[in-house]
Amino acid sequence: MGAGHCGQTAPVGYLCFPPLPSGGPISRSLPYFDFVGSRGLECRLALSVAGLPFEDDRIQIDQWRTLKGTVPFGALPIYTEDGRSLSQSTPILLYIGRAHGLHPVDPWTAAEHEALMASVEDFREKVSVAKGLTDEQKQQAREAFAAGWMAQWAQTVSDRIVGPFIEGDALQVADLKLYVILRSTRGGIYDHIAPTALDAWPKLSALFAAVEQHPGVSGWLAGAE
Repeated sequence: MGAGHCGQTAPVGYLCFPPLPSGGPISRSLPYFDFVGSRGLECRLALSVAGLPFEDDRIQIDQWRTLKGTVPFGALPIYTEDGRSLSQSTPILLYIGRAHGLHPVDPWTAAEHEALMASVEDFREKVSVAKGLTDEQKQQAREAFAAGWMAQWAQTVSDRIVGPFIEGDALQVADLKLYVILRSTRGGIYDHIAPTALDAWPKLSALFAAVEQHPGVSGWLAGAE
């Protein structure tokens, strides 16, 4: 039996309780670059799904040149809540998930979800190609990635999905992280990887559709761009 602040209908085995009272409304902000994608998007969606109002602070490139040397790890996003700050997207997601019923409480199940989240960061690292490659070399590298590591990743993730979400009917923060990398791939942002490259795994397509249809996701995306 787990417990947490629940921003949606909680999975079986969770106890939900309201946020602890404070001296006033909790202030939250999430600075990230001014586009709808990647690590910022997964955190924005987690806050939306949890029903948490926050300042969506869009950082412009000229601002970032000044800020980069002053922020933890020289990276965004940074989540700030009542004066406390937390860096790196996965810890931000895990904090929101644990506090608001969007992450499993069972230690083993939680670790499985966290492994999937770590694999998304592996994906982002491995899909990148070295600078200085010719167009032909870049194409060869991306095609090898898609046929090799990416296909193995897709099968491994698919095997863990109960459906439509990872753990069944309840959306979790790990689903959001998977959704964002699938959105990037399906959106064709990676040269030489077809937007349909992951269509061979129906559970991935079903998870993508289920996340996109969630009111906390569709509602936020509708007003984002």
